[in-house]
Amino acid sequence: LTLTDTEGLDSVLQYTVFRDFYRGIQPATAGGDNGLATLLRRHLDVFIGAVPNNDGTDYISVRNPIDLMGEMIRSGRVGNFNEGRQLMVRAIRDGESARYNTPANNALTRFSEPEDEDDLSIPPEDRAWTYPMLDWTYNPNLNGGRVFRATLFVATPPPPPETASVELASASWSGRFTRQNFGASGFNQPEYAATSMTGRTKGNLELLQVFVETQITVDGQTFSEYQKDSLTLTNVSGITIGGIQPDCIKAVLHYKPQHLQVFMSKDEPPSILVGGKNTRNLDYCGYNDDRSKFAEYPTIAMPNRQ
Repeated sequence: LTLTDTEGLDSVLQYTVFRDFYRGIQPATAGGDNGLATLLRRHLDVFIGAVPNNDGTDYISVRNPIDLMGEMIRSGRVGNFNEGRQLMVRAIRDGESARYNTPANNALTRFSEPEDEDDLSIPPEDRAWTYPMLDWTYNPNLNGGRVFRATLFVATPPPPPETASVELASASWSGRFTRQNFGASGFNQPEYAATSMTGRTKGNLELLQVFVETQITVDGQTFSEYQKDSLTLTNVSGITIGGIQPDCIKAVLHYKPQHLQVFMSKDEPPSILVGGKNTRNLDYCGYNDDRSKFAEYPTIAMPNRQ
């Protein structure tokens, strides 16, 4: 269940969900982040099962259910998954709607690995991963004819009375693909993707990814919004920044131009009552407002952004 690269073969890690963000938050000038990049990476390591490289700016392996499912689909090693993509390709060709959905067929996906007598550090509940849902959907009349994929993972609970030794309790991934770029084999590049992970002790995280240039309108003015990743950490535990232990952190990585914005808050709800009405609380980190901005710095270029 651990993914790592093999010399002489196509890189597996280049297709993992957090790879661009993990490397891309590196400051363009050494020390320009005041240690923020390292704090964010070490927190992510717990969720995605990453083993950092020697300088900690990249990882040499990951072990998490979202990246495993992505690799099983990309590699074509599972016949049922290949059939799901082939169904989408036929629907695109014929201009028809189609859906591949495991719950609708009373099916689920389970990957397991044998125990390794030389490595007893992995508990039994982390050697069997179950996915209650895998779904591909295509409708030529919606969203300009896009393919949608969604995945849901729920961790196996440890046997009582033991306490869970694995941080990740559940995870999900969803993405949108253009019909022109969707294929029945290899890696399918999404336009947008959303990853959510629920932890047992460290809080939760959400990564929203934009892989295309979009047009947004604010107060009647139209702007171009380029590729970016937005990582939001809520119910955070175990991070201290500037002498503060925030419970909400949002890091927005812009790939063009290259810079990272970090917002954080503590004990701030998403909304507050103003004049008897619920109003957005701009002190809450999730709204990207200057009131919650903690830091901003230039980052290194990522020429091979997926």
